[in-house]
Amino acid sequence: MHWKVGHCLGCQYRTRLLHGHCRLCRSEAVQQLGQQRLRGPIPAGLTFTHWQLFLGGFGTANALHATPERRPTVAVAQEPVTWQLPGQLALFCPRRDFTRFDRKVHANPANPALIRARAVARDVAEARGWSHHLIDEIDDAFLVLLSGHAPGDRLTYSEVAQVDRLGYNVSRTAEVLEHLGWLDDDRTDTLDAWLARNLAALAPGIAEDVRVWATELRHGGPRSKPRAPGTVREYAAASMPSLIAWSATYEHLRQVTRDDVRQRLEAQTGLRRKRVLVSLNSLFRWCKKTGRVFRDPTSHFKAGNVGYTLPIPLPGDVLTRAAQACTTAAHRLILALAAIHAARPIALQQLMLDDVDRSHQKITVNGHTRPLDDVTATLLNRYLAERQQRWPHTLNRHLFVTEQTGHDLRPVSDWWLDQPWKGLGITVKRISMDRQLEEALNHGPDALHLAVLFGIGDRTAMRYADAARHLLTDPTEVDSLSAQRAVSQIPRQRQ
Repeated sequence: MHWKVGHCLGCQYRTRLLHGHCRLCRSEAVQQLGQQRLRGPIPAGLTFTHWQLFLGGFGTANALHATPERRPTVAVAQEPVTWQLPGQLALFCPRRDFTRFDRKVHANPANPALIRARAVARDVAEARGWSHHLIDEIDDAFLVLLSGHAPGDRLTYSEVAQVDRLGYNVSRTAEVLEHLGWLDDDRTDTLDAWLARNLAALAPGIAEDVRVWATELRHGGPRSKPRAPGTVREYAAASMPSLIAWSATYEHLRQVTRDDVRQRLEAQTGLRRKRVLVSLNSLFRWCKKTGRVFRDPTSHFKAGNVGYTLPIPLPGDVLTRAAQACTTAAHRLILALAAIHAARPIALQQLMLDDVDRSHQKITVNGHTRPLDDVTATLLNRYLAERQQRWPHTLNRHLFVTEQTGHDLRPVSDWWLDQPWKGLGITVKRISMDRQLEEALNHGPDALHLAVLFGIGDRTAMRYADAARHLLTDPTEVDSLSAQRAVSQIPRQRQ
């Protein structure tokens, strides 16, 4: 057998040939003829459907880089090529740099993927109430991302995020691409990254048990429901100090004894002790159920009733500085609802447009209807006018919307509610607590009055009544409190 370098008669590629055909074409001919081996030339009349592929720079010099010859011209029918493998994986997937996009060179408005994405974006925009400015941004982002799109191509979120440097909206563009099924979310999960950093400080055997426990706690199991990421993080954070201390001595959780657990619990008090016990109890109960430990060392430990702390009033200058820190109509209204109507953060997040009755000057906060004072009514009218001007087409029925939630149906976040007062060390929850305590001090420690006025629970009302009774028994504290309230510039509602 003598192999010679040349162009194959079947696939027209230059490689080693035997009787005019390459190894791949001869193998295909053997399959078509039903033989085990073919010694001579390939019979005429066979059709070849497989093609020889090579990587540039690979192969022997004698075979692939012999004396250059001009490749013979092969007549090919001019028909449109249609790929039949959507989602085919590429051999090399380099990260594309869309920040260097040049409209004059790279733009291709006739790309079928671009035309389809723009049509779908308009349908989603109509359903979500997006403004025409946002639609224009998404169209420009699609021109950058999809001008060179081929059937089967997919975009990663990190690639889509590059359009932010060009001034286009990333989240809504990614939302439409995900709706089309063209997006791969390659963002690192924050909970997984946080858990990996903390598990690095544990012994390998303990770290593996904690990792599997946290994973099942988050995603659920055969007989357990998935928990929220925040709950999983609180459980892991509460148990982590104890696990780190045990990792210095033990290699596995089965070595932990009841005395070790008792020692860790004795070092904690109040709510902190309860959180540590609940998290460790969840971990060891799961380990015993899965056969990772022989017995649960946290059994028969009781958390008990956690004694609550009495709230203390805020200085008057803090509320004054909080009012001065508000720069938007939304946060001025939030401050008024918290400082006058004692609205908690969860109530502000769930507040809907239907809860506001402007004709009768009333507002429903947490299911409790209250009359609006002049200050809150004025701030409410200003905010609603600004909301209508900024988001005229939004379908979000929540009273408070942001640049992100104005284009979907989500409520605002806790971070956004407290944003203006980050440097003051106060929150919306602390302001609403101060308002309830002030009412108990001015009206008297009457829990029933507080429950009726603010629509709070019995235990919460008794807590503020006890705090007011404690402060009223000390005249020094009452005088100091009166002086602080005198300098407060935020009006209070009296009912």
